[in-house]
Amino acid sequence: MLEFRLLGPVRGWRDGEELQLGPPQQRTVLAMLLLSDGKPQTPEQIADALWGVDAPSSAVATVRTYIHRLRRVFGDDQHLLVHDNSGYRLDLPSTATDVGKFQELVDHAAVALDAGRSDDAVRDLRAAISLCSGAPLAALPGEYVEAERARLRQRRLTVLEDLFRAELALGRHAEIADQLQVLAAGEPLRESMHELLVMALCRSGRQAEAMLAYDQIRRQLREELGVDPGARLRALYDRMLHGEAEPQVRPALPVVSPAQLPADLPVFAGRSSALADAHHRLPNGDGALDRTTVTVIQGMAGVGKTAFALHWAHEVASRFPDGQLYVNLRGYDPVTVDPNDAVRDFLQALGVAAAQVPTEPAARLGLFRSLLAERRCLLLLDNARESAQVLPLLPGRSRSLVIVTSRGRLDGVVAATGARPITLDLLSRDDAVDLLSQRLGAERIAAEPVATDAIVDRCARLPLALSIVCTRILAQSSEFPLADIVASLFGPRFSLDAFAASDPSVDIRAVLRSSYTSLSDGAAQIFRLLALHPGPTVGVHAAASLAAVPVRTAAALLREVADVHLVTETAPGRYGWHDLLRAYATEQLETTTEGEAAFQRLADHYLLTADCAARKVSAQNDGPAPCQPAEGAVSVELADQEQAVLWYITERPATMRVLELMAAHGLHEHAWRFAWALRQFQDRQQHWYDLTDAHAIALRSATEAGNPIGMAYAHRGLSRAECRLSRLKSARKHMDEALALFEQAGATAALAYALRQYTWVEELDHAPERALEHATRARDLFRDLAWGPGVGVATMTMARYYSMLGRDEEAVPLVYEALMLLPPGDNAELVGAWEVLGEAYYRLGRYEDAIGAHENAVKVFAALRADADQVSVLLRISTCLLAMERRDEAREVLRRAAAIQRTLCPAAMGPTIRVEDWAQLLTVEQ
Repeated sequence: MLEFRLLGPVRGWRDGEELQLGPPQQRTVLAMLLLSDGKPQTPEQIADALWGVDAPSSAVATVRTYIHRLRRVFGDDQHLLVHDNSGYRLDLPSTATDVGKFQELVDHAAVALDAGRSDDAVRDLRAAISLCSGAPLAALPGEYVEAERARLRQRRLTVLEDLFRAELALGRHAEIADQLQVLAAGEPLRESMHELLVMALCRSGRQAEAMLAYDQIRRQLREELGVDPGARLRALYDRMLHGEAEPQVRPALPVVSPAQLPADLPVFAGRSSALADAHHRLPNGDGALDRTTVTVIQGMAGVGKTAFALHWAHEVASRFPDGQLYVNLRGYDPVTVDPNDAVRDFLQALGVAAAQVPTEPAARLGLFRSLLAERRCLLLLDNARESAQVLPLLPGRSRSLVIVTSRGRLDGVVAATGARPITLDLLSRDDAVDLLSQRLGAERIAAEPVATDAIVDRCARLPLALSIVCTRILAQSSEFPLADIVASLFGPRFSLDAFAASDPSVDIRAVLRSSYTSLSDGAAQIFRLLALHPGPTVGVHAAASLAAVPVRTAAALLREVADVHLVTETAPGRYGWHDLLRAYATEQLETTTEGEAAFQRLADHYLLTADCAARKVSAQNDGPAPCQPAEGAVSVELADQEQAVLWYITERPATMRVLELMAAHGLHEHAWRFAWALRQFQDRQQHWYDLTDAHAIALRSATEAGNPIGMAYAHRGLSRAECRLSRLKSARKHMDEALALFEQAGATAALAYALRQYTWVEELDHAPERALEHATRARDLFRDLAWGPGVGVATMTMARYYSMLGRDEEAVPLVYEALMLLPPGDNAELVGAWEVLGEAYYRLGRYEDAIGAHENAVKVFAALRADADQVSVLLRISTCLLAMERRDEAREVLRRAAAIQRTLCPAAMGPTIRVEDWAQLLTVEQ
């Protein structure tokens, strides 16, 4: 059994034996998991708690190391440290920690007080206080720990005050007066503690000391804060002056049961998963809550938070017989609702006469919480902007449900209450169609599926947008075809005009504006500049380049934008949005002059990063340097080949559109260089039509720029694409153009690399002799330049054609000569050497050596994500195994190949004999 202490130095025991919990940061991870009440914590959240904005790049990996070590510490109980898709959590009862035991004792005391058993309450409260053995989370570092330490300390003080109130109720004022003096001295500005001290001294017959104690807190408040004591303390002083210090009699509770919830919407579609999640947070059946439960509904403007909250609230309202309270906090209106005003309105709804509502905010809030302490109410706090609007409205000890809706992240509410937010996203396509069917009629929707899809797409599946369009459609004759109405609403160019309305509460521009204007200047700028990015998602480095700010600043600004749900973090460090948000950002950008310079920086970002990625994949100096970047442009730091390939896979949806925009903006030097940097990725990933289109753009841009070198590289890229697409005549023409342009420009290294590429054209034309001539000439040019890597790649290419000509004995030493010259990390070229060596060894009957070489090639192709090439090499390995009569191993290799080939697109170049045919052949021959 695991037990932990947090109300002091962090310690742990397993079956009575103390555990060695490791260094401070590891114990901080443990404390965070223990204090999260079973709520999963992601590695990123834990890293943020440990380091904040100063988190190193290895932070997440370090967190996982700490988790691994804690599991070892737990021994046979390590299964209690659970990991799933939501993060890490500890599957322990609350009483496994002293914090949980503390709360359990406090809850028991509250029940005893309600039942009039003050002695039992005092006993439980003193037992709770005895668990506090020093500063909570002692000796642990970090802002998270400081915040939790402060929260636990304040909780202890609150319980101490409850204890002393209970002692006063039992007439034990003399026994506690001295204790209160010590505590009050340590809390010079805590009025509630001083109020108890003054009352205890007065009731103990120590009036002079009571007067001095009041005078001392009055002077401290005046000197430190410039304020007078609150109404309760002043009233106590007045009663002392009149010779009595008895507490005011608690007023009888009103019997009014408010029913303030607005009506549920007649049409509600989708959200079944979110509703199930919301219901799951309440006890099964009609069971009552045992404490205040808070649920935060968050999401972007127009996503249907209020509709969802109202729908759920009406479904569960019968479980809260003491009433339902509702307030629209207008968090994103020009004037928001003050929580003190909301408390006043709630008190009056609960039956408190206006004249009896306290004027002091603290007293007003105290009365509100006192009234709810005896009730089961449902509170819907709608449209909150920040936690400060919500926290004063939360009941204290109660059995109520509080539903909060907000466009932003209410981290303060979540931290203070343990609430688990429900984030509403766009509707699914099926749910969006269901909403249209309910509003416009199922038959009409079913009759025009194309028009229906157009509405769903133009509305981006945003509930508010769908509702606005439905209203516009219903205002027209039902005889009009839906397709005609859609065409008239949206027109040929997408804009937000179709969603305009005279009522700002249902006008998309007005709704989005209220979120946009809540942003800081920097966050608003980065939001509108994102309109220049053509991809479905954008990375932090690209955003930093757009805004010309450091990456860390861009990350903070994007988090601010995401906090109000104007973008969504789709993956760590990547953000996406829907078309309505893009259209709104575009409109804001069009009112500024920052677009051209920002796109220049974005183009620099992509060119710099693509060039870096290309050089990680191949160490050959086969291409031009990037253009001089504009100030403020940053690239992604790619550590190795794997990161380079992953960068391309992630960014591929945007790369072609970025290239087109480079050309459209007249950045022709960027365009042809960017196309060339992408060539290896497009080739290895079998994106050959992208390869063709990219270099067609590159050729036009290089021609427009009057740059013959750029034209030559574009011809080389087109030749590679044409070879892949089996258009040999065109491939040869492009290579001839490239050779001529490089020769005219005197670009010897580029000419040598082009000759080496020309060998592939000759190979496909079944002319290995001519290919060998090109390779030999390329090697000679590289030797004249004293460029070792170039000599190595040309020598390896020569070995390939020696082997194809049946001269394997000569090919093998050439391969080893090439391997000595090729840089160790140049996997794109080394893989070719392994392939040549494997084929040569096979023809020489050295099958084991051939398998070893081919396995090296498979590893490299796997790292390059070159799946079609993997299949080809695996077939060669199976051939070697068959030659040695190792049929079972051959069959396993073929199964590997078949699994990979089934993932390839139909256009991918594969082996001439299908893998399935080889597998069948093996089965038959066996």
